[in-house]
Amino acid sequence: MAPMKALCGPALLLGFLSGAALGDEAPVKGSAKAIWGERVQGKSWRIAEDVEIDGVHRKYVLETSAGAFTIVSDALMAVRLHEWGVVEQLNEDTGLGQFIQSFGSSAIAPLKFGGQLIISPIETAKQSAQGIGNFFDSLSSSGENKDAERGSFMGGVLGTDSARRDLAAQAQVDPYTDFPPLAKRLQELAAARGVGSLSLRGALMAVPGGAALPNLTATTTRTVMFSASSVGAAQGLQEALRTKTAGQIMRDCREKLTALTADAELVDVLLSNKNYTPADLLVIATALEQTGAKDPEVFVRQSSMAQDRTTAYLNRQQAEMYAGLKRSFAFARFLAQDGFVLMVLRDRRHLLALPADQLFWTTKNRQDISALGASLDAAKPDAGDGKPASKPASKPAASKLMVITGDYSKMARAELAKLQWEPARMTLTAGLVSTPKPAAREAKPGR
Repeated sequence: MAPMKALCGPALLLGFLSGAALGDEAPVKGSAKAIWGERVQGKSWRIAEDVEIDGVHRKYVLETSAGAFTIVSDALMAVRLHEWGVVEQLNEDTGLGQFIQSFGSSAIAPLKFGGQLIISPIETAKQSAQGIGNFFDSLSSSGENKDAERGSFMGGVLGTDSARRDLAAQAQVDPYTDFPPLAKRLQELAAARGVGSLSLRGALMAVPGGAALPNLTATTTRTVMFSASSVGAAQGLQEALRTKTAGQIMRDCREKLTALTADAELVDVLLSNKNYTPADLLVIATALEQTGAKDPEVFVRQSSMAQDRTTAYLNRQQAEMYAGLKRSFAFARFLAQDGFVLMVLRDRRHLLALPADQLFWTTKNRQDISALGASLDAAKPDAGDGKPASKPASKPAASKLMVITGDYSKMARAELAKLQWEPARMTLTAGLVSTPKPAAREAKPGR
């Protein structure tokens, strides 16, 4: 199960694929029109009507004028819809279209844009001493970036990376997006001569906003880049992506993660995983900081093993979930159990956060959740520090909590209750939608 079974492998992360057909409950194929409403089709794109679901995530096919793309999960689909909206705007704007056609391949263009600091450093210093400091800092941190697609040393010198980041920030998209049509368009604009003087804000005023999520599902309602309530400082994260190079972002992530775990080699493995963009890594590092929970290396280790883009994105979303749930629960420490990443609460309950579109009670889901519950019930309760409680604690009736971003089938809710799992739902911007009951031993946490 992608976000369930520890997000430790593509087969798990993409859900319970083969198990669903033989399970207690077979997921029904979805309708793109019913899920996405008017967002199902536009001038140059459409979502294929038949939507598969593996028991956890929906699998879409986005058909565009640039080709067809398979997308897993509602959350990533929302991001792609927004990104394609930006592509459409950049393609259709009359000024931008002619601009790219005329100057997009000019070899000297980057020098015109980024050459001011090289040609006239004194004048540039008058304009922005802080900008010069950031320029040299970006060069010194360029060694942190091992992936050319995340920005380059020469791109930082010539200004093309800066132009791409600024444009991406205005459009509220990831400057290092892995969505081919948008990545190509951003690079063309960044390399075009005179982009520094182009009024990008005016050209992009009509770019669609973040209201890309379907109204008929319980998936996360979120901003395009960051979920403000989950990681707290969404504006700060957006500004960092606009003003800092990939190398600087990676260095900041390293500093955050090494402060959380002393395992430098583990941090290296995560940062070198190309399935993550610098934006993903920044969100994960910031979210783990904000949980304030012990043993964050448990989450880092699982995330470092992502073998595909979908897995990486769901890892990021799970980190955001735990950061958002911090407002409602008293966290103690992360726990890895049977391939899952959970949170041990101070009241000795266990919390499992899962980015799931629709949880069905398939055979595979039943087996994995039952096994996990049995392992947790068999373990001695502790006070969150990994040590057994000094005296036996009376566990609340539902000692295990499950929170997902989608919804449960009727059978899944009933069967989870039988196994003493209390199901709840959340959005990354509003927190818990259905609030689990507090443990008998502590007061209900404030919202």
